[in-house]
Amino acid sequence: MRPLGILACAALVGLLSVGMPTAQAVDVEGTIGFLGSPAGPAVVYLEAPPGATGAAAEARVVMDQKNLTFLPHVLPVVRGTKVEFTNSDDVEHNVFSPSRSAGRFDLGTYGPGATRTVTLAEAGDVRVLCNIHMEMEAHILVLGTPYFATVAPDGRYRIADVPAGTYTLKIWRERWLPLARTIEVPASGTVIADVPSER
Repeated sequence: MRPLGILACAALVGLLSVGMPTAQAVDVEGTIGFLGSPAGPAVVYLEAPPGATGAAAEARVVMDQKNLTFLPHVLPVVRGTKVEFTNSDDVEHNVFSPSRSAGRFDLGTYGPGATRTVTLAEAGDVRVLCNIHMEMEAHILVLGTPYFATVAPDGRYRIADVPAGTYTLKIWRERWLPLARTIEVPASGTVIADVPSER
């Protein structure tokens, strides 16, 4: 039997590719009920079952210090991400965390225009404080999944490009007990996952 030429092989691969189904990702969206109150800083995320491929860390994200406030107040990131704390004020700041999952770090005191960084390797809620300005507080929610979204003030959220599978949808909100429920994500379409007020 004569071997196929290069062009013939390329044509055959093209024909096979056309007939092969490709993996698709869908959007998961909905509205979170908070007993009629504004959503405030809240995060919705999808946790895959044990054994699923881990999420890749982002190269860098920024939490600013401006007008004696951490911005944003709640920052969701993927585990292993480097967080950069910038000082956009005209006064000195400090950044530290008493959270065990973050290694209880203290980045010291630094002046206007300066930057400090920390890499957050463990999942969890990292409380961020400034020991110069006691009123300053923020949270970094370190996740083991790239499928998350910050909830808008009206309670709406949208998580894009989620592969098909079974997930645990979780809701994090400051000073609230976490909420969780199982959802199925199909290979196509859009998943509407509303969570009504339960408290």
